Amino acid sequence: MSVYIALVAVLLSTIVLNETFRRLKLPSVVGQILGGLILGVPLIKHYLFQDGSLETIGFLADIGIIFLLILVGLEIDIDKIKASSKDAALIALFASITPFLFGFLFLRFIGYDMVASFIFGGALSITAEGTTVKVLMDSNALNTRLGALVVSAGTMDDIVEVLFLSISTIIGLGGGYSEIIYLPLQLLIFVVSAYLGFRAIEWVLGVIDGRGDVELFSVTLLFVLSLATLSDYLKIGSLIGAIVAGFALQLSLKDHGAEKDDLLNMIKVMTLGFLVPFFFVNIGLNFDYSYLLTNIPMIAITTLLAIVGKLIGTMIVGFFSDLRWRKLYVIGWGMNSRGAVELVVALMALQKGLISEDIYAALVVMALITTLVFPFVLDNEIKNDRSLLD
Repeated sequence: MSVYIALVAVLLSTIVLNETFRRLKLPSVVGQILGGLILGVPLIKHYLFQDGSLETIGFLADIGIIFLLILVGLEIDIDKIKASSKDAALIALFASITPFLFGFLFLRFIGYDMVASFIFGGALSITAEGTTVKVLMDSNALNTRLGALVVSAGTMDDIVEVLFLSISTIIGLGGGYSEIIYLPLQLLIFVVSAYLGFRAIEWVLGVIDGRGDVELFSVTLLFVLSLATLSDYLKIGSLIGAIVAGFALQLSLKDHGAEKDDLLNMIKVMTLGFLVPFFFVNIGLNFDYSYLLTNIPMIAITTLLAIVGKLIGTMIVGFFSDLRWRKLYVIGWGMNSRGAVELVVALMALQKGLISEDIYAALVVMALITTLVFPFVLDNEIKNDRSLLD
């Protein structure tokens, strides 16, 4: 019974805070995360979330982010993605390298070893794409050049996540060099499988054409979840599989206008109305308030390095691109939300004694702060200057 109570509590908090933030003209994403922070207060969390309810919410959160990226792949203009690929690659590269160097050199400067410094720098370099695309959607900015740049750079950043995770397992978390050696092969297998899946879904859509929305929706679910499962099994991340599946579906449905619109609407209602709120609430729900009582200077410096590193890294692209500095500044904020992969690695490093409690706490608080702050900046910049979207 407690699982149902927990689900009701999450959805109720989402609806109330969504409406509140909408009326205040503030990003709804922040309201949902705030809902998780409120429900995560120890006393409330103890009574509301029992008997595996947190695991259920975590599962729905994982499904939610997968479907959000499927929706992005279905909805965004692929031509804009192609046109922005060079700039996006530069953004992904410099927006990863710069905060990594800042974090690595800072920890080395204050006396930590190479392993701790690498993990710390890597944690600062990663972007959480799910939070970013939701803000772009809410601002009607997803299907623009700015949106294409942020989505493309975020997708390429997922490859950086995979490399960071693989190298981390080698240098201190108990893995082997096969993690790196097999990565190109795993990527090749995924690309070939995605292409074959794309061809298969084209054929299936032709067979079921006109038979109704239920069959189309079922086939779509089977395809996208299979691709996300394959990418996860190959250790390149389920999110890469999800957004590639969305792109493949968009291409497959290009000659099925009415069916594409129906499918898009069904996925949008299910994703944004039910699944995605669990993803954002889960961010706040799993925050440990005791971390706020740890080394405050370390938290402040970590957060500053993370934000400034992403902004400077993105702005560097201006020397190699015709993108305006103001647009790069906004994209830099779009790359500033942190995700979960770096925290998983940091937790493993903490458990193995490779980093201290202070460093781990600073990384957790930094991830929360950057995720909470960037929607305000991104939303405000887009509202004040819509020309940034072009």
